[in-house]
Amino acid sequence: MNFTLKGIQLLPVWIASFFFFLIPMNFLLTEFNELIASDVPADGPSKLFFLYLAFVLAMAFTLIFFMVKLMIHSVEYKGLKVICDYHPGKYIGIIISGLVLSIVTVGIYVPWFIKNMHRFFVHGASYNFHKFAFRGKGGKLFLIMTLTTILIPFLLIGFVAFTILKSEIEIWIYQLLIMFSLVPNIYLILKWMIDIRYKEYVISLDTEFFPAIGKIAIELVLAVILVIIFQILTSACIAFWWNTDFFPETGKIAIELVLAGTTLSIYFAMAFIRLYRYFTEHTRSNVVEGRQISMGYDGNQLSDFLFIWGQILLTAITLGVYYPWAFSRIARRVLTQTYLTTDLVTMPGR
Repeated sequence: MNFTLKGIQLLPVWIASFFFFLIPMNFLLTEFNELIASDVPADGPSKLFFLYLAFVLAMAFTLIFFMVKLMIHSVEYKGLKVICDYHPGKYIGIIISGLVLSIVTVGIYVPWFIKNMHRFFVHGASYNFHKFAFRGKGGKLFLIMTLTTILIPFLLIGFVAFTILKSEIEIWIYQLLIMFSLVPNIYLILKWMIDIRYKEYVISLDTEFFPAIGKIAIELVLAVILVIIFQILTSACIAFWWNTDFFPETGKIAIELVLAGTTLSIYFAMAFIRLYRYFTEHTRSNVVEGRQISMGYDGNQLSDFLFIWGQILLTAITLGVYYPWAFSRIARRVLTQTYLTTDLVTMPGR
């Protein structure tokens, strides 16, 4: 496989996201903080809050449209590109109806909203004159989000914390329990998303529930360990820097930010490669006329980790200016080492 998107092609979208999404988002958060920090006026929240909210939502969905279109159209296999046929009018209709129905139903419609968006992008893509089709159902996503995001974490953790322990629970323990309770949610939503038909092939994840969530849980454990190490190092550095005049105030803050960015980038790069390899190797289709589509990743984990980490650090050093080139180069490196084959499969008894 190949990825042909260049950093310079992504740059206009990145610039637009900075000026038309990140800056308005900052204004929105400022208005929100003022809203929750004081009593709500008799005439309700500030009109600026709703103006910023509407603008940020509009820009977010617009950027999603152009980003997805750029990325999918840049995927190439055997010299042929994936073709995108996305109608902006239909997309706008999905967004408006989805937002309205989600508000009216107090969030109940959100799974169907997500399903319609995902189906729009999958159905609008084709390869070698054959279209893709998404088979997932909104009702199934509703059950997944309800059981794993709402019922299981809050009911189970609440029961353990307040019934068995009968005492207040440390905040970090609560956060840890919440994080691990969401592991099944990550797997089930990913499995729901990868349910795509191409010709007569149905492509999906074939990994079992417990091995998959075990793999995700391991990455979360590593994340927790790295966060603990970072907190220890940060506390030690703060104790030293704040009691010495060796560094100016701005230098101390900068060093803390560098430590935080380094820790997070190391974990992100490792986790991404390990999880990508695992789920790619467990993505395959049904058997059609003795053939089965399967995927895999043959990249070197250490060299890819160093490459991704380097791209993240370059993005941080340039204060985000390098991001379009980092994104395109990481995606190209990963996809060029991802293979897709259609193999003959020997059926049992033959």
